[in-house]
Amino acid sequence: MLRSLLSTWPLFLGLALIMIGNGIQLVLLGVRASTAGNSNLITGVMMGGYFLGFFIGSIIVPNTLSKVGHIRTFGALASIASASILLHLLFIDPISWGILRVITGFCYAGMFIVVESWLNEKATNENRGQILSIYMIITMIGLGVGHLISGFDDGVSIDLFLIASVLVSIAVAPVLITATKAPDFETPEMISFRRLIQISPLALVGLFVTGIVVAMLLGIGVIYAKNIGLTTGQTSLFMASVTIGVFCLQYPIGWISDRFDRRLVILGTCLSAALFALILNMLGKDNYALLLLFMALYGGTSLTLYSLFIAHANDYLTPSQMVSTSSSLVMANGIGAVIGAPMVAASMDLIGNWSYFSLIGTIHFILAIFIIYRMMVRPSIPSEAQGPLILLPETATATAASLNPETEWIDSTPQSISEGDPLEDNPYLPKDAGK
Repeated sequence: MLRSLLSTWPLFLGLALIMIGNGIQLVLLGVRASTAGNSNLITGVMMGGYFLGFFIGSIIVPNTLSKVGHIRTFGALASIASASILLHLLFIDPISWGILRVITGFCYAGMFIVVESWLNEKATNENRGQILSIYMIITMIGLGVGHLISGFDDGVSIDLFLIASVLVSIAVAPVLITATKAPDFETPEMISFRRLIQISPLALVGLFVTGIVVAMLLGIGVIYAKNIGLTTGQTSLFMASVTIGVFCLQYPIGWISDRFDRRLVILGTCLSAALFALILNMLGKDNYALLLLFMALYGGTSLTLYSLFIAHANDYLTPSQMVSTSSSLVMANGIGAVIGAPMVAASMDLIGNWSYFSLIGTIHFILAIFIIYRMMVRPSIPSEAQGPLILLPETATATAASLNPETEWIDSTPQSISEGDPLEDNPYLPKDAGK
């Protein structure tokens, strides 16, 4: 484990720097757009551009990476991402900022793919889970630090734009000077949504809905905070509390899901997120301490659903099929993310700020109903037959899912699940699955 960490520290350092820059941008642009007097819908479309770019990048960049390699791809994307931050200072209008957000999302998707695939090559079956956990921790810490730094924005100075650009630019340095040879990379194969429905309708629908909710949370959370009267410093803490919640709750929830019926844990997590969202809807700036507490609880439950749904899908697969399946699941998540921010922004314009957490909570409740339905129509997999949960940040790409360690659980899994084509042999799938 120590040897793997020593050989991958440049990647982790580069990841930390780009995530701090990303966290600064997320709050900074939301605050500036809000104070400029733009409508919630316009700002939502602009901020949602990041998720559109991320979705496009997750599809296009893997093919580019397989042709030109990790170092060149990371360097090019980091340079473009750094330049796009500075261009926000030259073109101060929603359309230009929306286009720049698409470019930023595209670049970040590619940089995540570079880091994740490189880590995958350096990891072993014994330490993949640990390395991915460290990856998740650094991602969340970097994002949270960026949120906190953004609290120093005065609405006039360009300093934070410059700092974010410099951080993303410097992120290239440790990757360029690393003495470790970059690994080969093969573009993961996608599978159809029809096949995904046969494998796990719950995972497909769950990841789509999770994409919607997370885009609402990260894309419009800043706008909501400013609308209810929080200062820039309070807004930065409001958003940083999300990452704190993920950091504290993701591992314990994952640990529980490996030992009990995973769908039951998913249901409990989803209902908890819905409850926390509705409580947040009743709180305002006058209850700031409680606002931070329940925002952390909501973030820790809602963002953990991503890992839980990926793990649930993997319970029905052999390790060789996890990468291609996860690639398509991530695409479903990306589709949801593209529509999430504009959807909630439009509701805030039409109904009011109270609709923000009301809509989020309602979506969680609807998802919970679907989970209950799936539990009624498909028998549960015994807990001893479940694969271990691999902690994934919501920003993870398809490559991150391939870090799933092919460890001892495979040998202890019933033969019908661990061998052959699970769509034909798995007793927990419909008899006509895969045909």
